[in-house]
Amino acid sequence: MARRPNKDNHVNLIERIRSLAKSKNADVVKQELSGEFPEDIAHSLGRLPVDEGIDLLSKLDDLQAAAVMVELPTETARQYMTELPDTVLAAYLDVLPMDDALDLQEELDPERFEALLEVIPDEDAREIRRLMVYPKGSVGRVMTERFFEVKPDMSMWQLLADLRTAPLEKYETVNDVYVVDDDRFLQGIFSLRKALRADPETKASELMNKEVVVAAVEETDEDAARRMSKYGFYALPVVDDHGRMMGLFTGDDAQSILREADTKDVLALGAVSGTAESYVSLGVWQLFKRRFPWLLGLFVAESLTGQVMRHYGKGDELNLAPLTFFIPLIIGAGGNSGSQVTTTITRALAIGEITPRDWFLVVRREVVVAILIGLSLGVAGYLRAALPPPLGWSSGVSLSLVVASSLPAVVLWSASVGSLLPLTAKRMNLDPAVMSAPFISTFVDATGLVIYFEIALRILKGHFL
Repeated sequence: MARRPNKDNHVNLIERIRSLAKSKNADVVKQELSGEFPEDIAHSLGRLPVDEGIDLLSKLDDLQAAAVMVELPTETARQYMTELPDTVLAAYLDVLPMDDALDLQEELDPERFEALLEVIPDEDAREIRRLMVYPKGSVGRVMTERFFEVKPDMSMWQLLADLRTAPLEKYETVNDVYVVDDDRFLQGIFSLRKALRADPETKASELMNKEVVVAAVEETDEDAARRMSKYGFYALPVVDDHGRMMGLFTGDDAQSILREADTKDVLALGAVSGTAESYVSLGVWQLFKRRFPWLLGLFVAESLTGQVMRHYGKGDELNLAPLTFFIPLIIGAGGNSGSQVTTTITRALAIGEITPRDWFLVVRREVVVAILIGLSLGVAGYLRAALPPPLGWSSGVSLSLVVASSLPAVVLWSASVGSLLPLTAKRMNLDPAVMSAPFISTFVDATGLVIYFEIALRILKGHFL
């Protein structure tokens, strides 16, 4: 029976996996999860403690467990591999397609990965080592060598006979047939549908299309993926500098690469650094490291606005109270922090990593991250206000305390609003990206000023107001 994945299925699967993680019966776990997609299982494992996830993974068949491992976010996979024994990892490498097996290298120490290659069959190890020769981020790293190739003089009945008798693992995809000569130069391509409809005696050379769009083995995988998307192909043949066919760049790999590249661009627009990791898999410290450097840089940049205000407010012509010099710092920090949170949560909602039902998990995590960021910026703000020129503005202890206290409060407030806005919009069937991004800056600007001035009233007791 066909099953269409939807949000309710994902929620139910998460609950089922939480329950199965406590089961001691491996047969029950295998039976319950036998029809589930590896991507969905991996998504659900991200909600479990690592020890429970590893225990559940060990109850699955090697092939299914290996497929789940490949789909786990990098940080989560790294934690799993630290705990899993070499015998288990070697079994995973043995059953995975070679390009997927190579993905596991990113989460392992080079020495340990090399030791695993000594355990798996020599043919598989040689193929992985051939892929490892190519630069990281290149097509050669993600191509498969298991494609459907024929010689120019092969007839269609021979081709179909080979396809019927070939082991399932011989070809990763059979949508297209690639014609190569004895020296492995790519001659042309034709679809399997053409082969099925052609006369059985027709030769491959008669059926093939000689105008082939290819990918170079050392070009970036993102460039090749965008070319594949442009032409709507299922795969691209990969050739070396001389035109010899080296492998096949498949559509599933291209989709993953484009999704990661586009997500990284979106996060960068929101001043969030790092790779496109699952939101749920990232800990508080990892979220802090991805956001704080950008916020600190923007904090320094926004102090230039305050410097301009301070310059024009020193004389008698303009009467600018000292409190106003720090408004760009306070409001900027709040707006930037809220934008980071909103961008991150909107992205996680868009690709199904979280749902509005996860609001408590999101808010709890963002509050802790905001406290860490706010305290760090508070220290930076105090030093900026209290230190003498050129490092600071010699604003005195009282005003420096106002700045140091306001920054954590405004950042915490903006992060709370920024995390709830996309979730609320999603619950109301509105586009979180359209609603959240413009609203967060306007709302935090106004409320941030209220927080700043209220703290100033209580600390300064009218000294500057």
